[in-house]
Amino acid sequence: MNSEDCSLTENSSLERGRQNNAASLHFASHHEGSLQVPIPCAVLNVVIITVLIIALIALSVGQYNCPARYMFSEPSNNHVSSCSDDWIGYQRKCYFISNTTRNWTLAQNSCFKHGATLAVIDSEKDMIFLKRYVGRAEHWIGLKNDAGQTWKWSNGKEFNNGFSLTGSENCAFLNSTEVSSTDCGRNLHWICNKPFK
Repeated sequence: MNSEDCSLTENSSLERGRQNNAASLHFASHHEGSLQVPIPCAVLNVVIITVLIIALIALSVGQYNCPARYMFSEPSNNHVSSCSDDWIGYQRKCYFISNTTRNWTLAQNSCFKHGATLAVIDSEKDMIFLKRYVGRAEHWIGLKNDAGQTWKWSNGKEFNNGFSLTGSENCAFLNSTEVSSTDCGRNLHWICNKPFK
C-alpha cells in the first residue's frame, strides 16, 4: 500500500466526472462534497484500533487478576531487600505468600521452618499491602482464638482490635475485602512474615 492509498480526497462534481473505473474500485461510495477514505486504509484503521482496545483490556484484566505483578512499583521505605528469593520485602518485613493450601496449624509450622510466623499485621500500611497483594483468595494470618480466650497473634501479642474481624470461628484469614475467621481445619493459602535480617 503506497502513501496515496491512505490519503483523504475530496470529491467535487468535476472530479466525479473524471474518475475512471479502476480508481473507483479503491473507494467507498462517492457523494458530492464529502471526504472519502480508501477502503484498504479504513480497514487498516479499524484493525489497529481493535488491537489497541484488546491490548488495553488485557492489561487491565491482568492487573486485576495478578495484582502482585503491579505492586513492585510502589515506593517502600527500604532501599535494599534482605529477603530470600521467594519472599517479598515491604516495610522492613519479609513476606511469603503460599501457592498451596494447608490448615492453620500446618501453615504455621511451615512458617516456623523458615524462621517466621503466620503474618502479624501491626499497621494499616501492612494491611493494605497484603489485601491488595493476595487478591480474592483467602489466606491464613497469624491471629487465633484458642478455646474462647482472647485473640492472639502467632508471636504471642494480644490482638488490639486495630481492624474489624468478622466471623465466629477460631482462626483468622484475610483476602482483598475482609479479615474474617473460619474453622482452623480448612485448607487455605497462607502468609508468613519475619523481620529483615
